Amino acid sequence: MLKAGYIYTLKVDRKSDIGYMLRDEDNNEVLLHFQETKKELNKGEDVKVFIYFDKKHRLCATTNTPYVTMNKPGFVRVVESISNTGVFVSNNTGKDILVSVDYLPYNLSLWPEVDDTLLVLLKEKRDTLFAKPLNRFEILDLANDEVKYELNQTVEAYIFHISEEGMSLVTRDFKNIFVHKTMFRGTYHMGQLVETKIIHVKNDNEYNGSLIKQKEAQIDPDKDLLINYMKAHNNEMPLDAKSSSDDVEKIIPLSRKAFKRALGGLYKDGKVTFENGKTYLTK
Repeated sequence: MLKAGYIYTLKVDRKSDIGYMLRDEDNNEVLLHFQETKKELNKGEDVKVFIYFDKKHRLCATTNTPYVTMNKPGFVRVVESISNTGVFVSNNTGKDILVSVDYLPYNLSLWPEVDDTLLVLLKEKRDTLFAKPLNRFEILDLANDEVKYELNQTVEAYIFHISEEGMSLVTRDFKNIFVHKTMFRGTYHMGQLVETKIIHVKNDNEYNGSLIKQKEAQIDPDKDLLINYMKAHNNEMPLDAKSSSDDVEKIIPLSRKAFKRALGGLYKDGKVTFENGKTYLTK
């Protein structure tokens, strides 16, 4: 029995008005539309095809090579986003594949955008193919052990998970890179391509990364972060240079070291004062 989501080698049985009828060794048939092949085919010819469901949930074939199948994960491009439904990705076939809202963040601002990239595997339910993003353990099973990243190396990676603790990234070599919340500024979203610097090597396939720029380039944005917080909280902040890392990270998305550096810069600029464990914006 032919199943959607897999690649088969079938024989051309006959030609119809709309395409070619293909058969397997058990005489199971499937239609290959003319638009899904790039050349004229002859009866009895072997042809390699991918089987999928058309818009009417019928099995059909294409000679286009899919980016991902039921047993082969792959990177796919987001082509459309529909709230309350999910995002659609291109699989190089006649029908785009849905990544359901069930596999996406609750916050819509964290959803993948058009032209972003996801690492997925095909699944089938009720005569429909859909795409499921891979998790950390599934990614580690695919990792290229021959490739190793070095400390301070900068690599490109895609965001595949965002949590309160930080973001998880995956590279084209299927390496897993975790970026702690103190190691990036601003907002990011699932599927986004970023450049990250390797700051810790856990093992050959797992790393910690940072999206923060060099100290000199980063200190002004960090100053602005503190100023904006105080402006939004009656020109004060319940922290000072002696505050612990835990206290800092509960309020400001900065490491204690970055926080002290920015706070010291504001003090030298005469923009803040300290009193009773708090910091105040100067008038």
